[in-house]
Amino acid sequence: MAKNYALPKKIVTLPPERVIAFARLALTIFALYASFWDPPDDPYDSEITYIAASGYLAFAALSFCVVLARRPSRREQLIAHTVDISCVCLLMHFNDGPSSPYFIFFAFILLSASLRWGWRGAIETTVLLVLIFVAFILLLNRSTASVEVAELGLSIFRPAYLVVIGLMLTYVSAVKERSRKQLAKLATWPGPDYGKGLQVPIESALAHTAEIMCVPRVLIIWELFEEPFRYLALWSSAGLEYSRQPPNRFGALVAEPLARRSFELPFRGGAVNQLTMKGIPASDVIDNDLQRTFSIQKAISAPFILPVCQGRVFILDREVNDENDLLLAELVATRIGIDLEHYWLRNELEEAAASRERERMARDLHDGVLQGLAAANIHLSLSASRVDRTTAEQLTQTRELLSAEQQRIRTFVDTSRAHSKASLEQVDLAPDIDKTLEHVGKLLGCQISITVEPLDVRVTAETAHSLRHFLTEAVSNAVRHGKADQIQVVVRATSDRLHLTVMDDGIGFQDLYGTYSGEQLAAKNIGPYSLRTRARDMGGHITLQTSPSGTVIRAEVPV
Repeated sequence: MAKNYALPKKIVTLPPERVIAFARLALTIFALYASFWDPPDDPYDSEITYIAASGYLAFAALSFCVVLARRPSRREQLIAHTVDISCVCLLMHFNDGPSSPYFIFFAFILLSASLRWGWRGAIETTVLLVLIFVAFILLLNRSTASVEVAELGLSIFRPAYLVVIGLMLTYVSAVKERSRKQLAKLATWPGPDYGKGLQVPIESALAHTAEIMCVPRVLIIWELFEEPFRYLALWSSAGLEYSRQPPNRFGALVAEPLARRSFELPFRGGAVNQLTMKGIPASDVIDNDLQRTFSIQKAISAPFILPVCQGRVFILDREVNDENDLLLAELVATRIGIDLEHYWLRNELEEAAASRERERMARDLHDGVLQGLAAANIHLSLSASRVDRTTAEQLTQTRELLSAEQQRIRTFVDTSRAHSKASLEQVDLAPDIDKTLEHVGKLLGCQISITVEPLDVRVTAETAHSLRHFLTEAVSNAVRHGKADQIQVVVRATSDRLHLTVMDDGIGFQDLYGTYSGEQLAAKNIGPYSLRTRARDMGGHITLQTSPSGTVIRAEVPV
């Protein structure tokens, strides 16, 4: 099977000059064959045709050997192009002129020009060949008193054919050049704007997207798995508008079958869209509130899903779309998602580095400055008993100042040490979860029932942090994607493990019914990706049970 795909792959990766040389060689072989078996009636014309075809075949064989050995220079390409036109004109002149069967070589010459020099080569060669053909017609009219009706038809049809095929090749070459320029712009992606002091440094990335896609507006909506919020950024010629919204604002953004797919609006009926948009009303493709808020009439949209964040890019108000734009939108969306993930991870690293620096500074202050201040305080206390009263009072004031500074430094040291040890401290899990989910319930507008057994269970602050985000994400998914109103959260602790259960009364997962283990979800790449990876990061696993009447997510993690 691999060999079957190897040949087409090699063919499409051949250099254009090799393809041109092979096509020239094949055509000249048939031309020589035709000149031998069907020569012109005039003996002189027949002899010249045979000589010209033989010479052209020799040139074709030589050029084929040259392009196999090395890449020809631009000058050699121009020489070959000139030889092609000259030989074909010679063959046509001695073989009925405008009605010559060798006219087919003109199509080869046009294709060669478009492969070598793009749309400019195609249009310039078209003009030249049309002028040559008109010259043939004029020469024929001069030398012939009458022109047959069939020849007159060919004289009209063939120049029109040259113009049409030339314009089509010009268009194809221009599209190819546009795609190449778009890919080149993708390669010069600006990355995050770290030096501009923006809340989220993606203004340059969105402006670059607008330039690549030739659109006036670009909208991006995303959410971090660590936070119960939804972020929006809209770029236009007026600048960047950024806002933070509740997690249920704009619902699921797009219709459920399109959650992980790219699409365009309005639907054109292309092959890419027939699978994704079949049976979905145009008004339901994008959330109605989202369409009204940003006046979305025309859009190309693509999602991005990464370990840290997920979201969707809307490329707005593009006048003309083609199916390649969907692929380009997917590349752009992934690149923007990587920028956001890079920005978040950089912030995490900066905070971790700052924490380590605070701890190091606290240690240095404790071992150096605090010890020095304590020693100075002792020396001042001893000196106060050996001097007169006025000087003793001044020394006492100095000691009080040093003691105050010593206390301030000690407070800083204690705070820094407490911060570094906080993740290892034990906390009460029940009140921590109650407080978190109560806040999430208010944001999402849903009822959450919480059960923690036993009530006095204690875990490390780091574990509590991970559990908070896991449950927040599970509840948020149930409301936004599952349309749930009632959610029940149960946390049961055993000697060495925590058993989490999140049940809702929503509509379940689209086209997904039954019970699935974490391994099955990962193998098929279905279900709640963020919950699956978060449970895995905590050393546990999840089980998903879903139906049209609701969803149950169970997780088991070590304490």
